[in-house]
Amino acid sequence: MARVTILGAGDMGTALLTPLHAGGHELRLWGTARDAGIIDALERGDPHPRLSVAAPPGVGFFRDEEVGAALDGADIVVIAITSNAIRPVMARLASELGNPRAIVVVGKGFDSGPGGDEILLLPHVIGEFSRAPVVAVGGPAIAKEVAIGTPTAATFGSDDAGALAYSHEVFSTAVYYIETTDDVAGLEVAAAMKNAYGVAIGIADGIEKRTGLPHANMRAALFPHAVAEMGLLAESLGGRRETVAGLSGAGDLQVTVTSGRNRLLGERIGMGLSGAEAFRELTAAGTTTEGYLATEYGYRLAQRAHPDLPVDRHFPLLDALYRILYEDAPATEALWGAVTNRPVFE
Repeated sequence: MARVTILGAGDMGTALLTPLHAGGHELRLWGTARDAGIIDALERGDPHPRLSVAAPPGVGFFRDEEVGAALDGADIVVIAITSNAIRPVMARLASELGNPRAIVVVGKGFDSGPGGDEILLLPHVIGEFSRAPVVAVGGPAIAKEVAIGTPTAATFGSDDAGALAYSHEVFSTAVYYIETTDDVAGLEVAAAMKNAYGVAIGIADGIEKRTGLPHANMRAALFPHAVAEMGLLAESLGGRRETVAGLSGAGDLQVTVTSGRNRLLGERIGMGLSGAEAFRELTAAGTTTEGYLATEYGYRLAQRAHPDLPVDRHFPLLDALYRILYEDAPATEALWGAVTNRPVFE
């Protein structure tokens, strides 16, 4: 039995209680100040307000000021907070982390570094504050389905074979299947950028709603472009295309464009809102859409990968999405222009 502390009482942090409880582990769930209402509800036995699922029995609940007690003696620490909050939270908690056998990060995104001008993968950020081995999580996992225990396949990645094997042992159940990889860069780039490309494909859904005309063909044309570009971006950071072609990239993108939050951002843009308007609307409603910022990071990464070429030469879909989100480019024209500009497949 492992002692597992989950930092963050959001959707995925709470959902992971289900497979971990099935494995018979000692569980602790810590919430930030923003999670106070969720922690209160779960402790009463009420369902999580977004998942509509209660926590399994025996979980210890800890509030923002109780983080030291939550982390005390943890074998595994799960970082289940949004990517843009990982750096400040890690800076705050570094002295409390102790020496876990693994830090498992389920956030998906990039970090801009202390100076704001870098492009860092999340395991690198965590490594700035702890010497514990880091295991990254990717793959197609809708939090509610994990919470109710329906079959889910995820990918765990680390360059530390021991931490990877231990995390695999602790998290695996009959219905929570885990593939493992040492390609952390490929996994993390795919995990972050599927949010961005999910926005692009979601725009086709919005166009369909706005015009009343089916756009399934357009969606299908965008999907392989997205996977191909994610593979090129992963390679620019030392990752492998085959990682992106599997659960971490194509699989995660599929579930994102079917029911993910980033698809909703794209849908609103396709229905007529600007990128900034759609992002503000969803943020005000409490919906996290990491694809908006991931697009900017991905665009900068593409510029660095090929500094002598315009972004649309190798990443036409990413270039189109960036122009839609940040420059108010017409959505239909920009996306279809990306489909018909095919150097990404050369």
